[in-house]
Amino acid sequence: MNKTNIIKIFEHKKKIKSKEIIFVKNYTCKAIIGYHAFEKVKPQKLRFNVEVLSKKKKVIDGNLNSVINYEEIINKINFFLKKKYNFLESFANDLINEIFLNQNILNIKIKIEKLNIIKNTESVGIEFTKTRNDYEKL
Repeated sequence: MNKTNIIKIFEHKKKIKSKEIIFVKNYTCKAIIGYHAFEKVKPQKLRFNVEVLSKKKKVIDGNLNSVINYEEIINKINFFLKKKYNFLESFANDLINEIFLNQNILNIKIKIEKLNIIKNTESVGIEFTKTRNDYEKL
């Protein structure tokens, strides 16, 4: 590889904007969510995994507003779980729309599992990946 090709590779890399991934891994809680009668009575154990891709922001140490706050994501999960949902999909859409209110969010990946709800399974659930474009088209 000659010097010109090496320079082109680095010039191309400069065009890639920095991004950050913030995640919540294996957050578990109990909530009443589901379509079936038995799901509307007894809270069931849920597991959440959320990944948020954000634009790089200038981080100011000690200023919580300069970062994407993963605790805020957990608080949003807990807030929406207080509402009554028949479907994980409805819950996930509301949560995703709320997270996208932050203009620095580019993509969201969310996985929600109902644990030990169906015999012979560890979990069942949903996984969504949404981009800012998906959100803005709604």
